[in-house]
Amino acid sequence: MERNEALKRVLVQLADGNVGQTLTELQNFFASYPRPQAQAEMDSLLAEYQVMARYWMQGYQDPQLESNYSQLLQRTFRLYADTSLWRRIGSSPFISTVYSNLLMSSREWSVTNIRQELESFVTDVALVELEPANKQSVHRDALYVKHQQFISSLFNYIWTSGQWSDAKAQAFEEMLLSPTVDSADQQLIVSALTLSLLNTFDMAKLRTLLKVCQQSTDEQVRQRALVGWVMGRNYTLSNVFPEERQLVDALLQDEQLVQELTELQLQLIYTVNAERDHHTIQSQIMPDLLQNNHFRITRSGIEEVEDDSLEDILHPEADEERMERLEDSLRKMVDMQKQGSDIYFGGFAQMKHYPFFQTIANWFMPFTMHHPDVADIMKKLHSNRFLQQMLQTGPFCNSDKYSFILGFSQVIERMPQSMREMLERGEATLGEVATKEIKTPAYIRRMYLQDLYRFFRLFPHASHFDHPFKTSEGLGHVLFFVSPLFKDSPLEKHYDRVLSMLIRRHYYYDAERMLAKYNDEYKDYNYYMMEASVIPHLNDPLQVATRNTRMATAYQMAIAIKPDSERALQGYARTLFDMERYEEALHVYDTLVGSHPEKKSYVLNRMVCLSNLDRYEEALEPLFRLNYEAPDDNNVKRVLAWALTGAGKYEQAFSLYEQLTSQDVAVDEDFLNQGYCFWFAGRRQEAVDCFLRYLKNTGQPASCIVKNEQKLIARKGITKPDIQIMLSAIEP
Repeated sequence: MERNEALKRVLVQLADGNVGQTLTELQNFFASYPRPQAQAEMDSLLAEYQVMARYWMQGYQDPQLESNYSQLLQRTFRLYADTSLWRRIGSSPFISTVYSNLLMSSREWSVTNIRQELESFVTDVALVELEPANKQSVHRDALYVKHQQFISSLFNYIWTSGQWSDAKAQAFEEMLLSPTVDSADQQLIVSALTLSLLNTFDMAKLRTLLKVCQQSTDEQVRQRALVGWVMGRNYTLSNVFPEERQLVDALLQDEQLVQELTELQLQLIYTVNAERDHHTIQSQIMPDLLQNNHFRITRSGIEEVEDDSLEDILHPEADEERMERLEDSLRKMVDMQKQGSDIYFGGFAQMKHYPFFQTIANWFMPFTMHHPDVADIMKKLHSNRFLQQMLQTGPFCNSDKYSFILGFSQVIERMPQSMREMLERGEATLGEVATKEIKTPAYIRRMYLQDLYRFFRLFPHASHFDHPFKTSEGLGHVLFFVSPLFKDSPLEKHYDRVLSMLIRRHYYYDAERMLAKYNDEYKDYNYYMMEASVIPHLNDPLQVATRNTRMATAYQMAIAIKPDSERALQGYARTLFDMERYEEALHVYDTLVGSHPEKKSYVLNRMVCLSNLDRYEEALEPLFRLNYEAPDDNNVKRVLAWALTGAGKYEQAFSLYEQLTSQDVAVDEDFLNQGYCFWFAGRRQEAVDCFLRYLKNTGQPASCIVKNEQKLIARKGITKPDIQIMLSAIEP
């Protein structure tokens, strides 16, 4: 822990761009935790800085000072980053084992050797196809086994590698853009770079992903690079690497990329909701499916299993109702999936315990039937049309496809013969995706995000990595739209889409973070309406005190832009009412009633405002009319009864309260208000009975009876002794 804190102090100084203080902190760190292999670089950096500082103190004007200082700062960061990686490896048994295995393999990891190996594999696969048919399978299997061992080791080498030189990054960039390297290998390398960046920032690796995102013509590779760049960004080091913002600014000149980043932000929010969505499916959808399990799903749709004849006689309408509930449940799941929800996470989470997933690279491996761990299964089940259909058009990420094959191979032999035959013919499905959709960037990106999420949530050693999906305090790193890296960028035009989704998904803390990032030019009607909808859900005590004031201001700004907006006027009136600014609320309700006379709720709220302003007589005439027109409307009765109480017309009020409290629709406030009416009329025992019932139902303290209507009680001539005796009578 002390070692971590010491490195954090180094990082703080780096983030400030202070080379001298950073070197001092590094010296202190190495004094406590020696690292001989880093000492030479440490001495060199210190000597160079001291020379620079000495000349500066002597007044020497170095025209290259800024450039030299920047290079020294970046070299210092590289030393820090490699030291941080060294600490991570040393403190993690898992990473240490991976790293040790790489060292013991004695493989030469030069970029030249790596590229030669990758290109040779592509050539060898092509040559196998020219061999006689009886030899192809054996040679191909051997080729894939050898390549799988290499690519898994390469994956481990990359994500455990230290800081890259610009030359090395350039060489990998060329490799990732080369048509002579297999796409699956390029995708896996991109994922390894992403893991490496998440653990230790490396500008050279980030630059590689940016370039691949810009230039790759392979959509699978490009989308992984896009996700990797977004996940691996680190704006806290902007003083060290101002280049990052420059690269991003250039990248965001591409409108297509701006659209993709907006979609990615929305997809990331759906991704972190996987477990919440799983809970929704388990608690709200699966019960209906299980209750209606006498239906079966076939390629022709939902079919009914033979009915119970007695049930059919006793409840002839039950079958149709069950069918409707089943179809509604299935429709909910389909709608969730179309919106972007990861509806399969919960199911496949139970299928990640196969030995296949002990190899870290397999979590990111693009699906191929030639993978050595599933090749034999695919040969055995190659004629199963159901399996082929699921792997080709099933809505599953790569990780889940491997899970599906491994799980399917274990259960198929235990299935009834009739079911196996149906699966062989492909007469069942778990859902299909149109071939056209599978090729879209949005779909490719969504599937990859699901692979990433599964790794960080389900890999047994995921705790040894910096988790990008952590949401302990809001969405955290996932909400990249609020990063200073994108301030004053074209992304701001799309803030509304993201903010709207945050509100719909109840991420109010993060919605507030987004609201704070808006530039004035984008603060339009939608902005102020969304701000007003977020404010009631904020928990910050400092904000709670000014909540209604902020809401009122937001609604005022919205109304200034759209004076006739019913939603804004309604929200403003409600807020003014809650602030007890009844005169102002009345004026707003006047406007609403004038524009929407058919809406009874506005009329009633207007009457309540009049009552709270002691203008009871003014409120009574319209209320009598409403009660005449809608004699069964209990809300009208409530408002009318209260106005009559305030006006001192207790007998008429008694009649209405009797109707309200004798019905099943009675609410607690009906007994409270009836109690006030009895009290003001001098019928104290009946008032006590009503108050006691209200207090029992709500659990409120007796003092609330006085606090709720302090002003009205005083106006009705209730004295202090009256109040004290009443409180004594209703105390539990």
